[in-house]
Amino acid sequence: MNVKQPLESLSECVEGVAGTGRFGRFYITTAIDYPNAAPHVGHALEKVIADIQARYHRLLGDDTFFSTGLDENSLHVLRAAREANVEPHAWVAALEARFREEWRKLDISYDRWIRTTEEAHRGVAEEIFRRAWARGDIYRTTYSGWYCPNCNNFYKDEDLRDGHCPDHPSISPEWLNEENYFFALSRYEDQLRTYIEEHPDFIVPTSRRAEVLGVIKQGLRDFSISRQVRPGLENWGIPVPEDPQQVLYVWFDALTNYLTTIGFLQDEERFARYWPADAHVIGKDITRFHCLYWPAILLSAGLPLPRQVAVHGFITLEGKRFSKSSGNVIAPSALVDVVGSDALRYYLLRNLSLTADGNFTREGLLRAYNDELGNDLGNLLQRLVVLIKRFRGGTIPRPGSVTPLEEEVQALVVQGGALVGRALEEWEPGRALEEAWRCVRRVNLYIEQSEPWKLAKQPGQEERLDTVLYTAAEALRLLSLWLVPFIPATSRRLREQLGLEPLVNGAWRTEGHWGARDLTQVVPGGVLFPRLEDIEV
Repeated sequence: MNVKQPLESLSECVEGVAGTGRFGRFYITTAIDYPNAAPHVGHALEKVIADIQARYHRLLGDDTFFSTGLDENSLHVLRAAREANVEPHAWVAALEARFREEWRKLDISYDRWIRTTEEAHRGVAEEIFRRAWARGDIYRTTYSGWYCPNCNNFYKDEDLRDGHCPDHPSISPEWLNEENYFFALSRYEDQLRTYIEEHPDFIVPTSRRAEVLGVIKQGLRDFSISRQVRPGLENWGIPVPEDPQQVLYVWFDALTNYLTTIGFLQDEERFARYWPADAHVIGKDITRFHCLYWPAILLSAGLPLPRQVAVHGFITLEGKRFSKSSGNVIAPSALVDVVGSDALRYYLLRNLSLTADGNFTREGLLRAYNDELGNDLGNLLQRLVVLIKRFRGGTIPRPGSVTPLEEEVQALVVQGGALVGRALEEWEPGRALEEAWRCVRRVNLYIEQSEPWKLAKQPGQEERLDTVLYTAAEALRLLSLWLVPFIPATSRRLREQLGLEPLVNGAWRTEGHWGARDLTQVVPGGVLFPRLEDIEV
């Protein structure tokens, strides 16, 4: 007897995807990092969030493009190099290699790596400036105010906290009084408010959308988009077109990287294919730049706005803010060397909600590794492979008749895929993993309830044993699909031990239903997550 899959739920999820079906492509970006210090686990969070979305959309069959990289034109990058007594270009080159190696070890599947010192990017930033100038949205005036070199942001007296930057408590902003070019953000106040109100999914989660609307309600101020060239800084930054005595403000420059990466001015076909971006993934500290400055700049340049900005909170390390000066940092690779890339990815995402900040602890990582990845998932696979090897010589049997127990497991696991997908569409990766793990635990319980080790000893129960072994194996096959965006290396190993080849783009559609693939032979491949007693880095 075959049980009908509840296809309506899976179809509803798949067809409702922004960038899926309607567009056939998906362009996602992360904010680009300052190479003023080596990357730490806090940097990794955003890359993993974007990576799971990129992998998910590839599985849906979308033509997916994922970009990330480095923002090199900031003055505090130059200052960091000088403090370390290293030639600035050599400093940036060394850190660029370090960032790329960290993301390689964390299995971040980006398609384009951008450096804002690229010649192609310089041309893009200059063109966007010229378009805004031609529209009359740029003018010269004198700026006086506080400037934080770490976040490259301007503040008024009331914005400071005890004289320090609100986002960098150890930094005292410097007072600037100089003539700069300004962008007329105030001209776009009504247009931005209307757009955000009429597009409720433009900013997620809704709490961030409310914050941005609150900023607009207070009145938008024009902002400086250039800096005077100072002695010793002549070769750092992108010069303002026709005015070499000024360089572009790092945020005006950096935001345009999202155009550079997909061929603006260089590859018209690719740019037309991927713009506007489907999702910018950013941290909560740069919401204003991406939800107000960037849309206004695009409007001024005559370009469409991105479809969505997904804003995540921060994580602390052992309850304290990440701080290079105090030594409260951990490189992602140091953890990957101990627990593997998937365990770190899993733990970063497991309890993540974009609406709140989180805390990273070694104890929590160890618990997730041993209990959930090791005991729940790893032991499930190992036990099933051993049972099939012992009772069926390694051949995955065809099922006989099923009982309500099999019907329940089948429906739960199939529906699990729809729920995982829906959670990802709603930017809730923690909830998506919870749905997947509900299935993992149910399959474990199913094996306990069915007791195949007893069935093997009972005459006349051969068909029943076949059904149990097949049901557990097929459930694991589907789980190997649902888990790809989160723990890709583990999913590959799951499939290898089930005798299956790696998944291809579009597999969520083609292989996401019960019985979609033939299962033939298990291939024992060792323990997925050998138990750890401690995490030492």
